[in-house]
Amino acid sequence: MNIRKLKYLDELIEAQRERNKLQGATIVVEHKGKRVYENHYEPDREDSIYKIFSMTKPITALAAMMLYERGKLDLMSNVSDYLPAFADCKVVTPDGIQKAHNPIKIINLLNMTSGIAGSGDFGEAERSMSKVFKEAKIQRESGILKNNIDVCNKLAECYLAFEPGTGYKYGYSADIMAGVIEAITDMKYSEFLRKEIFDPLNMDDTGFKIDMGKTSRQAVLYRRDKNNKVVRAEVDVARRMDMENPFDDPWFERGGAGLYSTASDYSHFTQMILNKGSYHGKELIGKKTLSYMLSPQLNAMQLEDFAIDENQGYNYGNYFRVLTDPAKALSNGSAGEIGWGGSGGTYFFIDPSEELTVIYMQQIEGGYDSSFIRGVRQIVYGAI
Repeated sequence: MNIRKLKYLDELIEAQRERNKLQGATIVVEHKGKRVYENHYEPDREDSIYKIFSMTKPITALAAMMLYERGKLDLMSNVSDYLPAFADCKVVTPDGIQKAHNPIKIINLLNMTSGIAGSGDFGEAERSMSKVFKEAKIQRESGILKNNIDVCNKLAECYLAFEPGTGYKYGYSADIMAGVIEAITDMKYSEFLRKEIFDPLNMDDTGFKIDMGKTSRQAVLYRRDKNNKVVRAEVDVARRMDMENPFDDPWFERGGAGLYSTASDYSHFTQMILNKGSYHGKELIGKKTLSYMLSPQLNAMQLEDFAIDENQGYNYGNYFRVLTDPAKALSNGSAGEIGWGGSGGTYFFIDPSEELTVIYMQQIEGGYDSSFIRGVRQIVYGAI
């Protein structure tokens, strides 16, 4: 790698900051086991803790596949085997709301082909989830729902966007997957992650909340104003992003969006992947299982729903985006590159063939600017 070319990252980021498109941020580049670039932009610092939102999902995939290779999780089993309320799901159809014919299988959760939507206003399924999700939060905080498994069973009341297995829909499948893991292990999801993943990977600053002794390290949260300039966020923004109480136990340990972490901690996770499942001599997952976990898994019909906009040239599987056609993606990257991002603007990718990883952290409502992230990728790959 021509490390001198990475100076263009400084120029790219400083240009964003000068135009008030960005303020605090962290970026780390590692190549062939060495950290070749790292920078932190004030007020963020080296040990800043970020909510990583959907960068939680790849960790949930690892947790699921660890159980898979131990023979405790069958990908073709029904979700209702672990969460009984999912035995009677209803689906949105052109003829109205009807009972789903297909059961949701574990593989459907892992590949977002379950039909489970996220909260929102785009369609009947999202509106249904918004309603049920709000009810679940109220019932959990009032004590009606006792734990994460109860919450997941409550979410089974929402309408599915399509028959399981017949399409792709980005939604709360990974959150339900965490409930399945709890049912299998008889442990809180946070406890399982701590024991099986975070402690072995020395991810001491990663979890569903920020320890009280680390309050000063929370990254500043921003929003964009009407001119698309970045300004400090108010309390209502933190509330919308479910970040108003980062130092308390969450009402729901979400496998899809709940974790806080640092760039350094997350780099331990990416190092483990580049090292084929091991970290500092500790094997978390076998290399064959890892290879399956990182493989593209959507069929042609499902891919029609996924491969649009910035997902052009990519496939998907087990909560990872997988680059399959660099030319179609307008990318100078490698086929087989994997990664994902988070709604607060966190982002990472791993290129196993180049032994390369990039981790980017920011905390802005609305996420990262796609053109900016493409610039980061272009610069890093251009240095190889």
